[in-house]
Amino acid sequence: MSSIVYQVDKKTGAKYAYESVSYWDKEKQQPRSKRKYIGKVDPVTGEIIRKEERKKHSDTGNEKTLELSRLYEEIKNKDRSIEQLSKELKESQKENEKLVKLLRKIQSLIEVDIADV
Repeated sequence: MSSIVYQVDKKTGAKYAYESVSYWDKEKQQPRSKRKYIGKVDPVTGEIIRKEERKKHSDTGNEKTLELSRLYEEIKNKDRSIEQLSKELKESQKENEKLVKLLRKIQSLIEVDIADV
């Protein structure tokens, strides 16, 4: 008779699945069991990731990590661009304010000249 047995690693907290097969030991005249490693238990889903599939899972994990790194860099670059554009906008606003003041001065001088005529 076989069953699935779970074992938790105390150091890492990882959960492993084994197939346990019971048999009768004729020499010792008592039951014994043999365990065969099946795979690691996914902590999120609780599914057993078979040892053959673990490489596939780790590859997709690496791909996801690379994608996250790429997205993080993209966000950092966009943040830098936003900061730069924000600085340029502030400088443009200051320049516009100076131009508006200059135009008002010119306008007031024109009005004074017109009044004198």
